[in-house]
Amino acid sequence: MITFGSLDDRIKQYAEGAALLQSAGPVSDAFILSNGARDLLNGPVGSGKTTACIKRALRAAVQTPPMLNERDAHGRPVRRYRLSLWRETYAQLWGTTIKSWQKVLNPDKGVGEWQGASPRAAVHRITFEDGFGPIHFEAMFFAFGDDADPDDLGGTEYTDAYCNEQDKLREALYVNLARSVGRYPNRGEIGLPDDERIVHGRIFGDCNAPAPDTWVYRDWWSVAKPAGYKLFRQPGGFHPDAENIRAVGRGYYRQQREANAHRAWWIRVKIDNEPGFNQEAAIVYPDFADTEMSAMEPLAVFPEIPVIIGVDGGATPAACFLQCLANGQIRLLHEIALERGDEISLGDRVAAVMALPRFKDCEFYLTGDEATFAGEDLPNGSWIARLGKVVGLRAHRPSLGNQDKEGRHFAFRDAMKRRLGFNEPGFLVDATHCPTIRRGLNGTFRYHVSKFGERGAIVKNLDSHVCEAAEYAGGETGQSHARKRKNDRLADREKKRTEAARKGSYRPLGKWSSPSPARKGA
Repeated sequence: MITFGSLDDRIKQYAEGAALLQSAGPVSDAFILSNGARDLLNGPVGSGKTTACIKRALRAAVQTPPMLNERDAHGRPVRRYRLSLWRETYAQLWGTTIKSWQKVLNPDKGVGEWQGASPRAAVHRITFEDGFGPIHFEAMFFAFGDDADPDDLGGTEYTDAYCNEQDKLREALYVNLARSVGRYPNRGEIGLPDDERIVHGRIFGDCNAPAPDTWVYRDWWSVAKPAGYKLFRQPGGFHPDAENIRAVGRGYYRQQREANAHRAWWIRVKIDNEPGFNQEAAIVYPDFADTEMSAMEPLAVFPEIPVIIGVDGGATPAACFLQCLANGQIRLLHEIALERGDEISLGDRVAAVMALPRFKDCEFYLTGDEATFAGEDLPNGSWIARLGKVVGLRAHRPSLGNQDKEGRHFAFRDAMKRRLGFNEPGFLVDATHCPTIRRGLNGTFRYHVSKFGERGAIVKNLDSHVCEAAEYAGGETGQSHARKRKNDRLADREKKRTEAARKGSYRPLGKWSSPSPARKGA
């Protein structure tokens, strides 16, 4: 249990303050104790993220080295810590962040001195001490909106910075805060050696699950994160290991889900803690759960199972390598997403992936969009035939063709709904080798929606091309073939019924037969 010296007695007087001395869960605790340069705590509503960030700042203040040339009246070394705290607008800062802060560190209950009022900047100064001497803690509250100039941060000096609701803040703020943190006190004032291994000046933050097209998703959800970036991801509100349950209770999430049952997007982002958009978005795969269906370690490739390569043509061509295991699990293994190229440049990339050690001894099956087979009668053949020559494979027409557009989604949707032995998901995407597909499944692969709420075609973007390439491969899995056979049987049966009804021989409650001969005398 972490303590904060003489501050403990003050915050124990009220419930919100006493919560600082309790653990919300292991993910939150790991974040609080981390000294990482760029840490982010992500969790659902009610998971105690703000409290954890306050606790982390106080812990950092306690562990900050003392000033070399400053002593109190008793000759004890003084420690100084200055935190800058940021939101997008002053309305947000005062409406939510400062309210939450003052509940935990309440100046009206004797916890420090508060200076400032809405809608302006504010500062909270707290002095406390432990067995090693006094600590001067200073928290400065600011807003940084669309009209703010990053150059205004020049000359500012903080120990650390806290970005509240970080995914809503501009990346420009985050970039320019790097020159402000670690400057008060500086290394010389506290005697830190000039060693790059010692982190001094940290930026940490919190957020709900971000939209997949944000800079926060790009930098923290990626397997290949920038150096020093670390994501602390709490379980969703209904997960058995959900955090801060002692404070909010299981019923909190049940009530939230019931109140927002008609807002699936809200439940996904705010409760399940899955990346998505903070609005109604007609995403193609609403059942994709990033926390369990994204493999953060490279997936194994089984040479005894064919690798299906699906390709999408056009000026932004793409390819996806996929395997379907005997138990029906679909595994997306590798992607190629070109921002610009033709069938030859894509073919070169496909051939390079086929030659990787992980695909050694594999058998490959090439398929793609029906449109890529156009021009087969021309001297140079079709687009996909030319690609096939580059990689040394014969292209196979897609089983579904271009007629059943919604049928393209069936294999993945079906796999995402199934659970296999040992509660394994029926669908997995290799997050290391398929980052664009993963982003698409998290929401950028979606339908156009009219102002009247009507769903249209797929929104075309870089992510959609590689996701569709994956679907062409998925159309050759057992699930898709079984669905096609069933649909063909139903279509054939309906055709026979229609023809029989037209001839007058269809009897819904009887057998198929010719009309009965007329009785004599009738």
